[in-house]
Amino acid sequence: MRRPSRLLALLTVPVLLLGLTAGVAGASVIEDYARVIRSRHAGATFVQVDGCRQVEVFVSAMDGTFGARGGRVNKQGLVGVFYAERDICVEPGPKGYPITHSADGMSLDRLGTSPRFGAAWVRATIPGFDSEGNEVSIGLDLRWSPLGAFERSRVSGNAWFPASGQRGAHVHTFAHGLRADAMAWGSVSLDGQEIGLAPTSDATLEQVRYFCQVIQHPHGGFDVDC
Repeated sequence: MRRPSRLLALLTVPVLLLGLTAGVAGASVIEDYARVIRSRHAGATFVQVDGCRQVEVFVSAMDGTFGARGGRVNKQGLVGVFYAERDICVEPGPKGYPITHSADGMSLDRLGTSPRFGAAWVRATIPGFDSEGNEVSIGLDLRWSPLGAFERSRVSGNAWFPASGQRGAHVHTFAHGLRADAMAWGSVSLDGQEIGLAPTSDATLEQVRYFCQVIQHPHGGFDVDC
């Protein structure tokens, strides 16, 4: 079952953003620059049936750490959840069985993880709204565990901006990725009414470590943000 578009993976591979103005001789010097990012993400889909009621829960959570040379380290989290109940005892329509109740929410809570990423968890109370526009409180108590070894990936780049390379910035980048299918389990609650969620293997754990270094030409420069 595909997750709703609002809960597409929160983990985004960092993209190099180029400034529009090159340095001019005699103008202020554009400094060298470096940035390091580590982002971890966990996602899960739960679907379970109790009589005529089918409960669906889609969860996406991340924890990011961002740092630049000479600057402070910033940490940021994001958790999104979508909850739906369907009546599976009636005739399904073009989009499947009708949704009788739904709610969604998002918060800046952070995904908790063990040092080697062998476990992840979310314990948070998220403000949200139901399908009628009423405010609701969505509680999450979930855990993830990888089902096997992490798949590894690596991407690197080395280029001049502008492309002529006569004067500008030399940019070095690399990204290391980890991904594993996972088992997720726990509970969700709506306004204090808790529902236990059976373990699901429709879950993933992912990590990206990203580094970018910008070295300016000694006789010129190019404003690059990465």
